Amino acid sequence: MKCNIIRDLLPLYCDKLTSQDSNEEIEKHLHECEECNAVYESMKQKEDNIKVPETDVKPLKKVKKRTALKIIAAVVGTAAVLSGVFMFVFWGVIPISSDKLHYTVTAKEVKSYCVKSEKRDKDGSYIYEYRSEFGDDFYPIPEGVKVKTEHMINFEFEGDCSCINEHTDSKYDYFVNDKGVNDYHICIYPVIKLPFDDRGEYPNQYSWGTNDVKEGSTLTIHYRDKTETIDLWELYQKTVKE
Repeated sequence: MKCNIIRDLLPLYCDKLTSQDSNEEIEKHLHECEECNAVYESMKQKEDNIKVPETDVKPLKKVKKRTALKIIAAVVGTAAVLSGVFMFVFWGVIPISSDKLHYTVTAKEVKSYCVKSEKRDKDGSYIYEYRSEFGDDFYPIPEGVKVKTEHMINFEFEGDCSCINEHTDSKYDYFVNDKGVNDYHICIYPVIKLPFDDRGEYPNQYSWGTNDVKEGSTLTIHYRDKTETIDLWELYQKTVKE
């Protein structure tokens, strides 16, 4: 086969578009003709060096990057929204309004004492058990123990909604004011009852109380529209007299 025919076929041969019979003739000629073989090698080298222009690649990279960022932002945004909805609906974020929350108060004296049990803590010290007259283990009173009288007050809250949830900030539970007594703080939230949340027949009710009412003790209720601070000692004395 003549050189000019071979060279006409080389572009097709490089692109693997020639038939098997043509390939055999072309390869045989390239093996015998140095000039045509040099042309073929030059064609191959040019094909290997062909690159996609950088100006075409950069826009594609930018599009892919923007798409990936949009997907990530959508996933994060969706998770944030779902978390917010869950917290707002099932856990409580905004306290209940004062006009939607009602409470009744009971107060009484409670006799109690502490007695050393047979149990020990991790340091090996004996653990003292607290017993009040409301418990079945109060009587008989062990010899030598000191029985004291505590002042108990209890609040029964009821919300004008299907369910309420209470969060007590632990830093307030044991906050001692300048009078040396506790200041208690609570927030009560309107929420939707979860299917697995077993709160009994009255999920819109909540009970709070303490046996440690002293002069100067307060309870602060944080409503949506205001804050109410109650003098527990004054309320205790008033309720007991009633």
